[in-house]
Amino acid sequence: MKLSGFSRTTMVISSFIWMLVIIVPTLIITTIIVNHVPHSVSWIWPLVAFIQFVGCIVVVFIQFDRRIRKPLEAFQTMLENISEGFMPEDVPEELFRRADPVVSDAYRNVIQINQMMLRNVDHLEKGFEEERLGKLRQIELTEAYGRFVPHEFLDNLGKTSIVDIRLGDHVRMQMTVLFSDIRAFTALSESMSPEETFAFLNAYMSYMEPIVKKHHGFIDKFIGDAIMALFHSPDEAVNAALDMLEQLQEFNGTRTAQDSLPIDIGIGLNTGTLMLGIVGGKHRMESTVVSDAVNVASRIESLNKLYGTQILISQSTYAALHNPARYSLRKIEHAVIEGKQNTINIHEVIQLTGGEAS
Repeated sequence: MKLSGFSRTTMVISSFIWMLVIIVPTLIITTIIVNHVPHSVSWIWPLVAFIQFVGCIVVVFIQFDRRIRKPLEAFQTMLENISEGFMPEDVPEELFRRADPVVSDAYRNVIQINQMMLRNVDHLEKGFEEERLGKLRQIELTEAYGRFVPHEFLDNLGKTSIVDIRLGDHVRMQMTVLFSDIRAFTALSESMSPEETFAFLNAYMSYMEPIVKKHHGFIDKFIGDAIMALFHSPDEAVNAALDMLEQLQEFNGTRTAQDSLPIDIGIGLNTGTLMLGIVGGKHRMESTVVSDAVNVASRIESLNKLYGTQILISQSTYAALHNPARYSLRKIEHAVIEGKQNTINIHEVIQLTGGEAS
């Protein structure tokens, strides 16, 4: 407030001095003229008064133009730029220092507020960018872990990211378990080096893994040469098993072209209630499925060697099919399951009666 009062006083004094600069010389000059030319007194004084009046108006206009009009125009332009999101790079500091205190004070306040807003916006942008990068990193992490822990596993647990997983997370549901196994793999691997065995398994799995995904299942784990997959639909599980046999023919075609012996696989399916969740300890956890239904599926798969079949399904899977007549099935009664006291009925799936698996 003291600065504003001082500025106004300065403006009044400056204007008064300029008026004196106009009035005093004209009075002196007029007095000299009247003394030398007495008859001019009738017209010289009105002329001097007019000149002084015009001069004072000019002084007032110049002061108004320098201290109010031009600063206000510059202030308005600056406000328009700020409203459009642009901070003026070349601010007329000198112009605003000469301006009326009300204008210069308003200018300084606007600049301070705008700078504060820009800092806040910058902090927000940095925060949003850090949050965006964090989410992208989390997505990348989840996608990377998806190669080890299936996304479907997370979905079934109601999780969106691998970082949300906690030891003991589990869910109870009914699913169809598919086990597949390569026949005589031990003897086959003995004829290959470790590097060749890895290459063989990766080539074989690359043929089978897309089939599981195609039929809306997911692979829970690879157990050596065996595949354990889970399906919500028993029909999709059976269709996947049939497609796996077709893919096996294509895979064997590539092996034959490389002068390698073809392979055979067995597939077993069982439907039942299971617990799907996370087990382990503080420093080592893994996703797994715990259920007698899993053990039964594994035992049924091993019966393919006994019966000389390729696909066997349990009675529970058969009962859960929407249209069993769609498949060519052969019932095998009183099958003995290792570890079970009672025999069970199983079915061999030979082919679709209505066309290819889809």
